[in-house]
Amino acid sequence: MSDATVLLGRDDLLDRCRAALADGGGVLLTGPAGIGKSAVLDALETEATEAGLLVLRSNSTATEASLPHLALYDLFARQIAEHDGLIAPHLGSVLDVALLRAPGPGAPTDGPPVEGRPPDGKPSDGTPFGERFFDGVSAGQLAIRIAVLELLRSLAADRPVLLVLDDAHCLDPASAEVLRFAARRLDGRRVRVAAAERVGEGREPGCLDLLPEPRTELAVSTLADPLIGELLRTRLGLPPTDRISARIQAAGGGNPFYALELARAALRSDRPVRTDDPLPVPERLRALLADRLAALPREAVDALLLIAAAARPQRWTPAEDDRAMAAALAAGVVACGPGPGRELRFTHPLLREIIYADATTAQRQECHATLARLLDDPLERARHRALAGGRPNPELARELADAAGIAVTRGAPALAAELSRLAAERTPDDPGLAAERMLDCARHAYDAGLLDQARQACDTVLRSTGQSTAGNAARVGARLLLVELAGGDRSGVPALLDAARADAGDDPRLRAAVQLHRAEHAISIGQTGFGLAELAEAERQAERSGDLDQQIEVVALRAPIEMQFHRDRVLPSLRHAAALTAGRPAAAMTAASIQVRCCLVVWLLRSGDVAEAVDAVNLLRADVENAGRVKDLGDVLHMVASVHERAGLCAEAYRAAVLGGRMRAELGPTPGPGLVLSAAAELNGGTVQRAGELAAAALRAGELAGDAEWSAYALGLYGRADLLGHRVAQAAEHLRRCRTLLRGLGFTDPALFLVDADLVEALARSGATEEARRVLDEATREAARLDRQVLRLGLARARAVLVGLDGDPRGAADRLRAALPPVHPYPLEAARARLTLGDLERRARRRAAARADLHAAARAFAAAHCLPWLDYARERLARLDGPAAPLSDLERQIVELVQNGSTNRQIAAALHISVKSVEGSLTRLFRRFGVHDRTQLTLLRTAG
Repeated sequence: MSDATVLLGRDDLLDRCRAALADGGGVLLTGPAGIGKSAVLDALETEATEAGLLVLRSNSTATEASLPHLALYDLFARQIAEHDGLIAPHLGSVLDVALLRAPGPGAPTDGPPVEGRPPDGKPSDGTPFGERFFDGVSAGQLAIRIAVLELLRSLAADRPVLLVLDDAHCLDPASAEVLRFAARRLDGRRVRVAAAERVGEGREPGCLDLLPEPRTELAVSTLADPLIGELLRTRLGLPPTDRISARIQAAGGGNPFYALELARAALRSDRPVRTDDPLPVPERLRALLADRLAALPREAVDALLLIAAAARPQRWTPAEDDRAMAAALAAGVVACGPGPGRELRFTHPLLREIIYADATTAQRQECHATLARLLDDPLERARHRALAGGRPNPELARELADAAGIAVTRGAPALAAELSRLAAERTPDDPGLAAERMLDCARHAYDAGLLDQARQACDTVLRSTGQSTAGNAARVGARLLLVELAGGDRSGVPALLDAARADAGDDPRLRAAVQLHRAEHAISIGQTGFGLAELAEAERQAERSGDLDQQIEVVALRAPIEMQFHRDRVLPSLRHAAALTAGRPAAAMTAASIQVRCCLVVWLLRSGDVAEAVDAVNLLRADVENAGRVKDLGDVLHMVASVHERAGLCAEAYRAAVLGGRMRAELGPTPGPGLVLSAAAELNGGTVQRAGELAAAALRAGELAGDAEWSAYALGLYGRADLLGHRVAQAAEHLRRCRTLLRGLGFTDPALFLVDADLVEALARSGATEEARRVLDEATREAARLDRQVLRLGLARARAVLVGLDGDPRGAADRLRAALPPVHPYPLEAARARLTLGDLERRARRRAAARADLHAAARAFAAAHCLPWLDYARERLARLDGPAAPLSDLERQIVELVQNGSTNRQIAAALHISVKSVEGSLTRLFRRFGVHDRTQLTLLRTAG
């Protein structure tokens, strides 16, 4: 399928459509307007065309349903015009008249007649043949039906036909009757039908009989909010982190058409739509729901406005005189749950937006004032007091700021951001205090993953602060948060940091904050020495200020460097910093405290304390989730996936990586990290092909953003997918580039990303043995310097591959078996070693040992639920258990000539056979020996 037809969230539905159509017959897609039925039909049409089917399509509309045989014209006019002799001449002439391709009497083609009567009401005896009736069908209409049936059979004799009927419920009745007639008589394997019908809530489809047997009805469901967010990003450039995107996702109710129309209206608005403003609802959306609102009495609309202003379900106790709400319930505008005090909800969230938008400003403010009096929750009460209007006043602003603090303790940073913004806007005559509250809004929005809202709040701070101590602190905070929001584009960071240092003056807390960011920036671009110097100054200023969080952040930044160069300092400082964060409430969690705990997990993992690392990372995830820190959760899920993968818990790693990849894609400034995590998920529990596709996309995104670190990770995953796909030369190139980038960034610890052993194997198997030895020696020295015991088995595996290809597979197998411990902290590494043992034993002609090792590897991968490597192990077993007859004389000669460097044409000439025969023999030899190119075949035969 081309990129243009890739659909978000419709993979399962498309698979079910393909399966149904593959069996012949037809598929009917049902659902409300805008749900995506046409988009699915578009994708099916594209696939069918690319597969060589003849696709004929009709797009019907209600305004044209009165035009007889219009759908038949859409479907067949071009085929008749371009191809002569498709059907018998007498049938062709009838169809030409029906499709207005030739003049003729109009009566037989004007549509279905009155049952049992001719069009003019006269008896049928003595009338011309074209006006006689058979069971209510005129002879002319019967001729049209037979003509269409024969036309379809003729077209299908050449190649399969797919009829695509979009908005089938709007088909003109004459065409619908003809197509029903044909469907009952068609071979569904040669003529298939894909149709879409708009079906409202509680209604049954009426177009199934347009499909040949077997018929499949599939409901097109709503899309999840993250997919709607991605749709808005790809179609309209509206980032998922924009606060209006969340409003649109909620209002659209999962309907992609609704969401796109709402977004277009919001983007066309004269001024930005804020979170407390009504969404502009375009007329074409209003028309789809207008029938529900049209009959409501005025008092019902007033009652519904109160519910719309609340924006959350409201309790309702039925009363005998509550005729207004009864009318709304009867019209299907709202629904309520069971039991007393039932919750009222709008049946579609767009109804809430229409009612709220149609009210006047004064009406909305009156509703908010009423809700402020009725509600007990301090957050809701403060919010509604603010939305009730009125002039800024210090009491209301303070109440809103206090409510924002409560929202943080409840783990609701998005609500805290909204409340802080309202507090800032209602703070009178104190620009510094207003700026502090707007900065709080930015920080809460950042924690909630609302990155565009955070940027807008920072810009407001920088525009509005005056020259005061509070103003300076707010400006420093805004500039430093903009640094964190810079993502992969770091070009503007130095200027932001210089401006922040100027604003900080001699305030030790502000200077420490600036120095921490200067150190982090220097380290991120590879200037480690300069970064450490900046970090030392940050530590001095943090001790001056006595700020505990800043001291923790110093440890978090220094720990990754000490892991490589000062191992004895790492664990004490990490445990001390972690102890400082322990027992603090979720609201006090900071990015630094999360980073310290992540560093501790990394240290445990690289030291082989995997069980403790799993417990620590699971606890960290729970704490971050409870704190509602959505932005940090994406990073933590990456850590969760990595730890569980090394622990041999691939199902858990897969789930965490899928969720983390989705969150990073939604919240990150660039798509690379999300794609990397999604590719890692596929290598744990998906498919090799999909992993390679995602890694390639991640690499493109990383290179476009100039992000060397994430490009390196993408290359590493790409290389692993290549190894599993038997593309060793490509694997060597990708893994080599991965290692080069990581070392260029100062990441020399071979336990950071397990690339060295795989690179050695890929290089050796592709013939670059000298480079393989050099990489292996460097990795071995670095692992010894850092005492990375967990890497010994992987490096032993890589060395065994080298020795085996040098001609001693038996000795290589014996040494690798001796290096294999009873239990390894990284179960997948032990399983990989078993795979290599199986390959070495096979080449050493010890088939029983090879089979035992490959079976052991398969069992280990199955226990870990690592599906791609399990498939790989089973493939090796299948090849081992294949026929093992000796080489024929011709095969032996071909191998010898390949070993001597002969081309296929030279081999053909020497053996007096065709080049095609040489190619076929080489293909069989590759399959037999489990290799994939001439170089590998030469190495294997040379090794004996």
